[in-house]
Amino acid sequence: MERPSYGYSAEDNSDPQAAPPVCPRHPDRVSYVRCKRCDRPACPDCQRPTSVGVLCVDCEKELSRAQAASRPRNAMGGSMGRSKPYVTYAVIALCVLAYVGQTVMPDVVYQLGVFSPFRILAMPWTFLTAGFLHGGVMHLLLNMYALWIVGQYLEQTMGHVRFAAVYFVSLLGGHTAVYVLADPMSNAWYGGTLGASGGVFGLFAAMFIVNRRLGGRTAQILVLIGLNLVITFTIPNISWQGHLGGLVIGGLLTAGMFALRPKASPGADRQALAKRSAALHAAAVAGAVLLCLVLIAVKTVTLPI
Repeated sequence: MERPSYGYSAEDNSDPQAAPPVCPRHPDRVSYVRCKRCDRPACPDCQRPTSVGVLCVDCEKELSRAQAASRPRNAMGGSMGRSKPYVTYAVIALCVLAYVGQTVMPDVVYQLGVFSPFRILAMPWTFLTAGFLHGGVMHLLLNMYALWIVGQYLEQTMGHVRFAAVYFVSLLGGHTAVYVLADPMSNAWYGGTLGASGGVFGLFAAMFIVNRRLGGRTAQILVLIGLNLVITFTIPNISWQGHLGGLVIGGLLTAGMFALRPKASPGADRQALAKRSAALHAAAVAGAVLLCLVLIAVKTVTLPI
């Protein structure tokens, strides 16, 4: 029975006249330790200890690439990542901190963070900052509860980065709709809009599309979206433009991600497909942002002087 070598070959000392083995990557270094996989000598700098013995740096890289190629991917073709919804946690924490700021310094926070169509050219950051502010405790609790319920599922299904992209692009899309649909001659042009509802509605649309593409149930999601739209259009002082804009942009972006997702064939390099998927999805996010910017620019240049 053959004895294990554990990366060391005694045969290298069997012939006193033979040249000593040297490391292929460092020919000036003698090494009697050999790679368990390719049997080439490996100097201390090129040795990678593993549970099955010593591997050279080249074999270790090849095995890492092979493992990455066979690693399972999420619904969007990205890495499975960690299961905890860290982006959801972060957004909820920022919204709570922003509400504390509204309580402690209301004038400063509202002046710098609330979205108002008439001042967006001077304060463009309010397209996003307004999504962290809320009009009261109940407004905050309802939005955070919805974000918590939807975020736990979607973030694990889509991945942290894609989930964050859909949420924040939906916020941008919601306030873009408010700006585009606002009448410059009405009070709405000077009114303020705030809340995470645009992003939450975008996640509602994303959850519908994800479930539909994965063969899950969608009837309950449609009922949820329908009930929220009824509330949006029947209760006064709710920005239906922001809700509708977030719903449309979030749905379009998620659908675009699925449409651009590369199909994995048997034996395909999953790591290469994941990189291609990331590039295509980044382009989809950039396209959604560009669409919002074009709508804002068109609205701005057509304003009455």
